[in-house]
Amino acid sequence: MRAWLLGIVFTSLAGGLARHLAPGGREQAAVRLVSGLLLVLAILRPLAGLAGAAPALPEDCQLDAGAQAGLYRKNQQEALSAIIEEKTEAYIWDKASRLDLACTVTVTTAAGESGVPLPDGVTIRGPYSPELARCIEEEVGIPAEKQIWLEDEAWQTRKESES
Repeated sequence: MRAWLLGIVFTSLAGGLARHLAPGGREQAAVRLVSGLLLVLAILRPLAGLAGAAPALPEDCQLDAGAQAGLYRKNQQEALSAIIEEKTEAYIWDKASRLDLACTVTVTTAAGESGVPLPDGVTIRGPYSPELARCIEEEVGIPAEKQIWLEDEAWQTRKESES
């Protein structure tokens, strides 16, 4: 408290001395403005110390920033994977529709070298089409060995033969 009051007193004295020594006119007005601002800063100085004194949270309420960042990255990765899967499924389904194929498409993703999720595999329930398989391999980047084709007729025939 004493240091604060001394700061105000010395700032006032220095401002008064500067105003007294300044020539009249604009210069004196500028000195008055600057000395007034310095005095206001000296008066408000204790408030600057309050900014760092935030109330402490109980330990169970404090968040581990590293864990929170990891959780955020995981959620972002999952959301990005879901978007990529959805868009890739729509793209493949559109290509199949243009080839007059009735099918359902399910795409899976895996993290690429940079950590960004990329289409990794596809399951297509519908008739096999070499044109669509080639399109998936060339345009989407899913190799033939990661394309699973479930042809309905084959499943029905297999089920009937097992019965």
